[in-house]
Amino acid sequence: MASLGRLAARGAGVTFGAQLTRFALQIVSLAVLSRILTPAQVGLVAMVTAILNVAEIVRDFGLSAAAVSAKTVSIAERSNLFWLNLAIGTACSVVAVALAPVLARLYGEPEVQGIAYALAGLFVVSGANTQYRADLSRAMRFSALAITDIGAQSVSVIVSIVAALSGAGYWAIVLQQATFVISTFAINLVQCSWLPGRPRRDVSVRAFARTGSHLLGTNLLGFAVNNIDNVGIGAVWGPTAVGLYSRAFQLLQVPLQQVNAPLSRVVLPVLSQLHDQPEVFDRFFQRFQLALCYALGLGFAVLAGVSDPLVHVLFGPAWAGAAPILAVLACSGIFRGIDSANYQLWVAKGLTGKLLKFYLVSRPIMILCILAGLPWGPIGVAFAHLVVAVAHWAVGLRYVCVLAGTDWRPILGQSVRTMLLVIGPAGLVAWAATQIVAGPVLRLAAGVAAGLLWAVVSTALIPPVRRSAAPLVSVALRAVRSAA
Repeated sequence: MASLGRLAARGAGVTFGAQLTRFALQIVSLAVLSRILTPAQVGLVAMVTAILNVAEIVRDFGLSAAAVSAKTVSIAERSNLFWLNLAIGTACSVVAVALAPVLARLYGEPEVQGIAYALAGLFVVSGANTQYRADLSRAMRFSALAITDIGAQSVSVIVSIVAALSGAGYWAIVLQQATFVISTFAINLVQCSWLPGRPRRDVSVRAFARTGSHLLGTNLLGFAVNNIDNVGIGAVWGPTAVGLYSRAFQLLQVPLQQVNAPLSRVVLPVLSQLHDQPEVFDRFFQRFQLALCYALGLGFAVLAGVSDPLVHVLFGPAWAGAAPILAVLACSGIFRGIDSANYQLWVAKGLTGKLLKFYLVSRPIMILCILAGLPWGPIGVAFAHLVVAVAHWAVGLRYVCVLAGTDWRPILGQSVRTMLLVIGPAGLVAWAATQIVAGPVLRLAAGVAAGLLWAVVSTALIPPVRRSAAPLVSVALRAVRSAA
């Protein structure tokens, strides 16, 4: 257990270091491209990806998570999984090409068709990459994954900025996505140092497919919740409204992706090794939930407080309409962030079938609520996201903990306590600080500093918060030392 804890700490340190670098690169990309491109140009690509990116969920088919969480994966099974993912990715590419004219008619924007054609081929590359990335994650090769993330992100950002400065318009964003997908596959291929063998009929991957199919259903429903807003806004309000909303949503998604995906690489393999130690499992999961409260909850609270100066600093005055949308979405991000811990528990405990049933009930309700916000435009949709995020986290936490045999009450208690005493006040303090100074840069700096200062002081001085956070601080220090 001690060696596993050290490995998890080292993995967390390396992973978070890489993700901070990638986060910085993505913010630079968003800022530079937003100052070159118009909201309408950004919105055109967002309208396409809001529908076509469902193929990214389908081509994975949940097989990456199934491979990572499995007790053993033979070389023959890994090869069969590779060919299965590649075949699914190819099929997705064909379907995307066929849908391109339909999307153009749906939105009434002819440019959408060319964008869809350009993005369709990437699903083949992503399909080929699926098991290479899963193999690195399963082996807990966190440094290799970090090299892939930073390398691919760096190349794609450079290509997109050069293209935008050259007058490529919305094609700069298309080139960015294409470069990232191809670079990711190339770097993973080199680092894995294995090639798939021929498909073998005598080697079954049905167990992986069964687990993956459950995850596929849940991921598809999750995709619908995250993208029905862009589709609806695009169809009702047009590309400019989508551009403003999608940029605000991207600022929400960037930290979610930078924290959730890497945490899955670290947390899921560790949890999978603790099935036979229920007390250790529960303690690890509780600390994981608290870590998300601090890493994502605190970050989103401060983001909500400084949304106005942040938008002006990053994107410029032309994007001012995205600031109130961002503030509301950031509040929903607090609950979406910590809700990801529930997902890890579902998968680690092998409850993917139950998860699918839960999503089949909860996700359609969430989608209807989000669509109900459309008459009020992007801000109405943002408020709908906030309502459904709070409800989904609270209900989901209790349900999965009961099924998994984990006591949900201490987890809920520590989360609510942290939100009431640390996270919520930090956001309010950050907003208040932006009101007492002038100039967007000074307002942003003052807000961030004030929010983080409150978090440090409240954690140190409020006894129950200090007690719950103490083990987390210890793990964080260990991760920093290991990464160094």
